[in-house]
Amino acid sequence: MKFDVVIVGGGPAGIISALTAKNVYPRKSVCLIKEIGDSIIPCAIPYMINTMPDPRQNAMGDEPLRGAGIEIIVAKAVAINTKDRNVTLQSGDKISFERLILATGTDAVRPPVEGINKKGVFTISKSMSAMVALREKIHSIQNIVIIGGGFIGSEFADELAKIPGKEVHLVEIMPKLLFSAFDDEFCDKIEEVMTEEGVHIHTNRRVASINGNSHVDSVTLDNGETLKADIVILGAGAKPSIEIAKEAGLRITDKGSIWVDDYMQTNTEGIFAVGDCALKRDFFTRREVPVWLASTATSEARNAGVNLYGIRVLNQMPGTLAAFSTRFGNVSFASAGMIDRTVKRENFRAVCSAVVSYDRHPITLPEACECKVKLCYSPRSGIVLGGQLYGCAAVGELINVIALAIQKAVTVREIDMMQIATHPLLTAAPTVHPLINAAHQALAQMRAMVKEEEEWPRKE
Repeated sequence: MKFDVVIVGGGPAGIISALTAKNVYPRKSVCLIKEIGDSIIPCAIPYMINTMPDPRQNAMGDEPLRGAGIEIIVAKAVAINTKDRNVTLQSGDKISFERLILATGTDAVRPPVEGINKKGVFTISKSMSAMVALREKIHSIQNIVIIGGGFIGSEFADELAKIPGKEVHLVEIMPKLLFSAFDDEFCDKIEEVMTEEGVHIHTNRRVASINGNSHVDSVTLDNGETLKADIVILGAGAKPSIEIAKEAGLRITDKGSIWVDDYMQTNTEGIFAVGDCALKRDFFTRREVPVWLASTATSEARNAGVNLYGIRVLNQMPGTLAAFSTRFGNVSFASAGMIDRTVKRENFRAVCSAVVSYDRHPITLPEACECKVKLCYSPRSGIVLGGQLYGCAAVGELINVIALAIQKAVTVREIDMMQIATHPLLTAAPTVHPLINAAHQALAQMRAMVKEEEEWPRKE
């Protein structure tokens, strides 16, 4: 079989690559090869366990692809011939291409723990049948240990804690949950919320062994503590799925991603890579970073899809902002750009300001929710470098305002003067809007720093 454009991978990056390519180049034939036939929406996987009445509600349907005239092949791609321009499937069939986009995603990390291959140890799968089986298993047992306190592990712990009668333990090797995404006060708030939900949190701890005969029955931590476990869920991270690219001779970065340029093209002309398998460059430093998000993946997919047959749109990918949002209990959390920890690690000159307000006005209204905003900014220019929030569901969109501000080099002064729409039932009061107040406090800090610098010679 021969197609003009072939995409390997059926996740968000693959789907958007295919749809964009077909939209921009409607006369080109487009084929998407995906290994999992019953694929699901990745970001909502934790909520298939309890929140969704029927986990099948999270199916990732093929209708948009078929409706656009895109061919779908359910098969495993096992090799790429860059010279003959074809992809070999596990069946032995070959698919020829003019342009190839690799969207192979990530593979789950299985940490080197004694007993990790016992029955009852589960990785997070992107298959509907696998997740339905995990849901049924979870609802039939009581004691659950989750290894890994990043987004997936923490979201699973929060979801499982909502099921009556479950004993949930979350083990994280770092000092705090979601340590790389949030500053300490936000991490502490997350742990406070999850503890109130009933999750037992073990930070700064390693799993020494998974115990039992053929099936897991307990987990031993590196401090000697033993946790009863009917099942263990691995949420210890992921790594780019690059084997097919590596074997084809495509350039692989030192940290194990497929190298791409600013237009998502690999070192081989006509072959692109997008999503979690592809190199991610930090927005500020341009260094490689392990940030794998569906939002970033779909941006890259649009970039590649538009520029397949020549550069049509310039400089679409300035680097990843690492914009996150999540929810634990009834509290939403979000982060974008630099946090205080990364500022110090990367040796940026930056200052942070934080305020607490409410998402309704007056705050006596039913369901009014406390909202905290922390802005990180350059102390001289006032350009916004990062932001973190917690509060109500509106946090999920407010962080997108901050993300756009970072991309467009907006200053705290411009945010302070921002004209906004407000309503008592929908937003904070215009007089105490948390984002504007955080910017206003930042300006006060900047003025104080200028005054201090002016007075400094006289103090000598």
